Amino acid sequence: MINDAHPGARQLAFHAVVVLALGMISGYLWGNTMADPDATLTRAAAWRLAHIEGFANGVLMLVIALSYSLVQPNVKAELLIRYGMIIVGYSNILASMYGGIFDARGTLPNAQSSVHDLAVFFGFMPGVIAIFVVLGAMASSLRKTAA
Repeated sequence: MINDAHPGARQLAFHAVVVLALGMISGYLWGNTMADPDATLTRAAAWRLAHIEGFANGVLMLVIALSYSLVQPNVKAELLIRYGMIIVGYSNILASMYGGIFDARGTLPNAQSSVHDLAVFFGFMPGVIAIFVVLGAMASSLRKTAA
């Protein structure tokens, strides 16, 4: 049965596992940060966010990969869904991990934002945009499938 899976779904599932693994590594780093008496609260919060982002995005990617038979996207929608979710997963986990490494937050840019704060904020943006593209492609595919 596994060989019957859509190749795009299998590729997305592979990247889901990578994002999940990065999230688990972030959890380990979060634990180490919490045990470090010299660590800042923002660094611990950044690693906690990275851990959650890796888990949440990895699971979402996996669920979408497993839903291909339900969604039945056409070629264009499938590409938007697959590559959009890959962008979402990596954008969120890498921006979060960057925040942990550089003790930065991705808050709305202002005059006090450091270069690292801006990198985190703008690192999230491809994923923010891509998730809406993915959801639109999925909704369109589901609407056509239902008709």
